Amino acid sequence: MTQHLVFLLLGLGNGAVFGALALAIVLTYRSSGVLNFGSGAIALYVAYVYAFLRQGQILLPIPGLPNTVDFGQPLGLWPALVISLAFGALLGLLLYVAVFRPLRTAPPVAKAVAALGLSLLVTGLLAEKIGTDAVAVAPIFPVEQWRSGDLFVSSDRVYFALTMLGLAVLLALAFRFTKFGLATRAAAETERGAYLSGISPDRIAAYNWMPVSYTH
Repeated sequence: MTQHLVFLLLGLGNGAVFGALALAIVLTYRSSGVLNFGSGAIALYVAYVYAFLRQGQILLPIPGLPNTVDFGQPLGLWPALVISLAFGALLGLLLYVAVFRPLRTAPPVAKAVAALGLSLLVTGLLAEKIGTDAVAVAPIFPVEQWRSGDLFVSSDRVYFALTMLGLAVLLALAFRFTKFGLATRAAAETERGAYLSGISPDRIAAYNWMPVSYTH
């Protein structure tokens, strides 16, 4: 029994990562009908943007431009977090407008292939620009070893898992009780009915693609 608990606690961090990616996939699917297999690539981009901001640099994963731009001094936790999320939101909006909005009436297979292509493109650009080595960055959550007898767990994994659980609960409540959530559910049920109700499925989908990075 103790051994099972140890493996359960060790898997908290990885489980929270998969939970965050699942939330992003659910958001995009409910709003646009796209199984976004590129969620991991978007999460990777946002993470790299955050890491470089903490080092005082802006990551530019665009061919022909410098890899990074130095702006003088490293940013603190909250400024870097806010700016990286803003970059992710803009990327989500750009991807929807440029790629998935034109495919809105395409078969699901076409959307899935586009998402896979997007994943390969983003990861390839990042690998070309900054390589595949890990980028060291100060932890967001406190890192301590919590022990109770033979059981031990790193505190940052627990905080991360609780954060993802709280985010999932907030999203569930938002989709159930807010006007925006009800509009998203209506657009997911039937686009024709949404149009007749004065709801724009395109606008709803675009808004949902923007906060996809927040769940990462």
